[in-house]
Amino acid sequence: MSIFQYKAMLHGQRNQGEIEAASTDAALRTLSQRGMTVYEIKRDRSLGSNVSLGSWKKDKIKDEEILLAIQELSTLLNAGIPLADSLHNIARGHEGKALGIALRKAYNTLREGATLAKALNASGLTLPDYVHELVRAGEETGKLGASLKSAATQMEADASFRRETRNALTYPMVLIVSGLLATLVVFIFVVPKFANILTNPKADIPAMSRWVLESGLWLVQNKLLAALAFTGLMVGLASLFSQPAVRMKIWESAGQWPITGPWLRHIEVTRWASMFAVLLEHHVPILDALTHSRNSLTGERWRNKADMLIKDLKSGKSLATAMSAHQFLDPMGINLIRVGEQSGRLPQTTASLAQMHRTHAEQSMKQFLVLLEPITILLVSTLLGGIMISVMLAITSLTNVI
Repeated sequence: MSIFQYKAMLHGQRNQGEIEAASTDAALRTLSQRGMTVYEIKRDRSLGSNVSLGSWKKDKIKDEEILLAIQELSTLLNAGIPLADSLHNIARGHEGKALGIALRKAYNTLREGATLAKALNASGLTLPDYVHELVRAGEETGKLGASLKSAATQMEADASFRRETRNALTYPMVLIVSGLLATLVVFIFVVPKFANILTNPKADIPAMSRWVLESGLWLVQNKLLAALAFTGLMVGLASLFSQPAVRMKIWESAGQWPITGPWLRHIEVTRWASMFAVLLEHHVPILDALTHSRNSLTGERWRNKADMLIKDLKSGKSLATAMSAHQFLDPMGINLIRVGEQSGRLPQTTASLAQMHRTHAEQSMKQFLVLLEPITILLVSTLLGGIMISVMLAITSLTNVI
């Protein structure tokens, strides 16, 4: 497949753009079927040589790049630039990249008369469900630029949450890894120095000291086996945690713990309320908004509750009544939803609910970290201290021999 640039007449107006085709004749046939009279067409070899469709399928487009493209498209549309021209300019800005190929495919689909929602869906870009719904709502209401801006804001909030979570857990993970490495060094280089105590029949060695000394001696004698076992363990854990079902189980379990439970609860409500408010603000029907907001929830328990909300609304119940019946929110949150339903300002009250839980989530995360860091230090210190105490007890057991 190659990229062709063309100039043509359509309904008495000059028109230009790009099209993917196997040959010049194929491009001309396609343009003719669209009702265009082509008066100039040429192959753009630079695009074809930089990135092929085959390489694009192998490359993974980063979430940050997709977010940037949505933000650019929103900015151009809000500035009054036509949709086709905006998408074409963004595609050219990412020329030679996998994102550029996907956007160019969306542009070609758009030029064929499809809506932007269908064009983005056909492009192969991995977008959250709410982005497609917001684009569809924006096209129906004539506020596509505003809808895309809201979609970009929500995508940025999701990315910010993931980034903050990773940053928050970095320091405790560094402590754990450094502690394990220090323990390994002590086992390999320090403990074996005292292993000869085990051969003394008169030494009254405590059981814990004997276990530490024997473990250190075994590690020295079986370094290759230990390295292979450790590597296999790490690969197995990485493979295990890469499975969505396993991560879901861990998330569900952590939601029941007294320390992490409140934090994860606020996170779930924040994501749900943020998306629900954005969808309602852009006139997405409430049942569709609930369905797409349900997909933002991580825990299966929360998703089951969201399913029950949808079922109750279909049966004629109010949202506040359904939430109260299934304990989806606390009394304050349910009251906000009830006020929003009665006043007709449900999008605004839901947005306030999201902001309130976002603040609580940040506070809960800080409290979690305040406890996690000293607990991590205590565990690492206890492990290293236990090893050194075991060695000292083994040495002092020789006093009855002297």
